[in-house]
Amino acid sequence: MRRLSDLEAGTSTEYCFFASCKLEYAFAETDLFQEENYDFCGIFSEAEYAIFRTHATRTEGFRDDGLWRTRFEDVRFSLVEANAHPLASAAKIVSASLGDVPLTGEVELESVSRTATIQFRIKTMNAKDIEMVHQADTGPIPFPNFTSEVELDVLRFSPAYVAYNAPHFADFVVQQPVDVGESVQMTH
Repeated sequence: MRRLSDLEAGTSTEYCFFASCKLEYAFAETDLFQEENYDFCGIFSEAEYAIFRTHATRTEGFRDDGLWRTRFEDVRFSLVEANAHPLASAAKIVSASLGDVPLTGEVELESVSRTATIQFRIKTMNAKDIEMVHQADTGPIPFPNFTSEVELDVLRFSPAYVAYNAPHFADFVVQQPVDVGESVQMTH
């Protein structure tokens, strides 16, 4: 994630998203992975955080959020900038994908009062050089809910997966707890 902007207030916040970790005992001598394991990803700003946990059998503890200084000793962003250039045609995207060039994507979302620019590493790119078509399919990435009334902007985000094959649209699957029966939820 790069930036969430409130157009009415004239403010912007930079966020950094991390993805796809497993629960582990950090720095243990043996048995690093815990028995009751889960996948997790999260997002941090200079002040806020949200962590999303996906358990295989339950949804308790899916979300943990707030001001990160109350939970963590320190958070350090270690971002490496690289020279990049837009790939302006399907043929260039297909060629780069089939040539094993690392690819990044950017999606811009907007509402009447907010915008978000989401940048991410493309993990999966479907490419066909016969027809020169491509489709990015990656995640999780942070997805903002512009309509929610929240105290901390980080509460707007949920993990999502994105797919797109044209510059003018993208489809998202947002991961969140859903009801699957009476008093039963699962993360989907």
